[in-house]
Amino acid sequence: MTSDNFASKKAVENDHYRYLSEAPAALPEHAAIARKLPVPMLPSEIVRIETAMYFAQVSDKTIRKWAQRDGVGRQADKHSPLQISFPALLMRLDGASQALELLRCGERHHPLVAAYLSRGIDLLEEIRGGGR
Repeated sequence: MTSDNFASKKAVENDHYRYLSEAPAALPEHAAIARKLPVPMLPSEIVRIETAMYFAQVSDKTIRKWAQRDGVGRQADKHSPLQISFPALLMRLDGASQALELLRCGERHHPLVAAYLSRGIDLLEEIRGGGR
């Protein structure tokens, strides 16, 4: 890589980081209530909205609201199914916002998050495997 290419690449990276650091100042006032990024999910942790409704004992409208507002679910397209992170749902039900934020940041090995992941796996194995 020539020094000109390196300098050009570095300038693009600096512009990108400058844009990211300035982005919050440019957000509208209502951005605080905007949708949160969904938590990272493994395929084995994803449940359908019906399963989430059963465990939470709430309506599908409430689950959809939590998915958007709290980031416990994701929907790739308008017509795609809503995928719910079961561990994130358990965190939401318990009011464990710190655990939810740690999961969103990818801190899966943090003791608080690991407890919910383990609990979620146990509950899902019970319902999927018939309580083996």
